Amino acid sequence: MMSKTLLVIGASGDVGQGICRAACGTGWTVVGAARDAVRLRDLTDVLSDLCPGAFHPCVGDVSTHAGAEDLWRDAVATACRVDAVVVSVNAPNRSCRLLEWTAEELAELLQANLLSHFNAAKAMLPLLPEDGLFIGVGGGTADFIIPTLAPLSMAQAALQMMYRGLAREGGQGALVRELMIDSMVNGASKRRNAKAEWLTDDEIGEHICAILANPGNFPEPVIKIGQRSDVGRPSIVES
Repeated sequence: MMSKTLLVIGASGDVGQGICRAACGTGWTVVGAARDAVRLRDLTDVLSDLCPGAFHPCVGDVSTHAGAEDLWRDAVATACRVDAVVVSVNAPNRSCRLLEWTAEELAELLQANLLSHFNAAKAMLPLLPEDGLFIGVGGGTADFIIPTLAPLSMAQAALQMMYRGLAREGGQGALVRELMIDSMVNGASKRRNAKAEWLTDDEIGEHICAILANPGNFPEPVIKIGQRSDVGRPSIVES
């Protein structure tokens, strides 16, 4: 039986790398997309050793709708099909009081953290198979504000509402979910200074794979993960 193909957008990032490793390790064919060809090449070298033949790099980005359309075409040309998409992209956020930001700077932040996901969804969601899955990765700051990081919360709250809206509207066949990470992430860029309680990139990847394997276990549009005991466990739906 032919393995299913997962397109991971933001594959070379801290979270994206863990998703790619977990998906390759559980039998998925993975097309990993990123803007940085050098970082993508490094990830390819690692995964070629761990899971020969499972990972296929694809340079591209979703900063525009046209770019998202091009990336979809390249992914399909690379793997013949795409059954699911995970979008794990975000932009660096500077720490300062909200009113010290300019409107132009806020617009750039929303472009990178919100509209990139929108571009991917608009271009790719209608083209996924009916049993497909589109997952966006967001942050827990959608529900709270860290001092001097209010713009990040604004972007993440908008992202959460976007995924809720897409899931509620339906009609596109594939399921839509957001995985909200309510934890610092022990990924490649923070490995040396990570604290023991932080979720690792591989644990997040494992949880994504659990959603992909059994989406019925995660019926809510927003799936929250904040601690190690959540990894791989079905969502608890409160009545």
